[in-house]
Amino acid sequence: MAGKTGASAPIDFQDVLERIGGDEAFLLELLNIYDEEFKKKYDELERAVREKDFQAIREAGHYLKGASANLSLPALREAAWKMEQAGASNNIKAAGEALSSLRTEYQRLQEFLKGSR
Repeated sequence: MAGKTGASAPIDFQDVLERIGGDEAFLLELLNIYDEEFKKKYDELERAVREKDFQAIREAGHYLKGASANLSLPALREAAWKMEQAGASNNIKAAGEALSSLRTEYQRLQEFLKGSR
């Protein structure tokens, strides 16, 4: 797993492994927790965008931004940041675009992780 990294990779394994002391089993556990939390937050975001609940959009975006940054998931962190900003500026169009980016980047991460195991 640790060998799979690069600019286009959805996760920077080297960076995250350095942060957690090189423990790949722990990283897999963290990624499983992230997966569960992402799915919950994504469902919340779908509802929030549908209902134009900008506070919920901002808060869920902020949560996912931090969780993604902690696991060295740069594209997901960026999409979550855009979601947070869309919520802060009450921009429903940007929130919809960020939701789409989150889904795309999450799917890209899942495919990448399947290929690296």
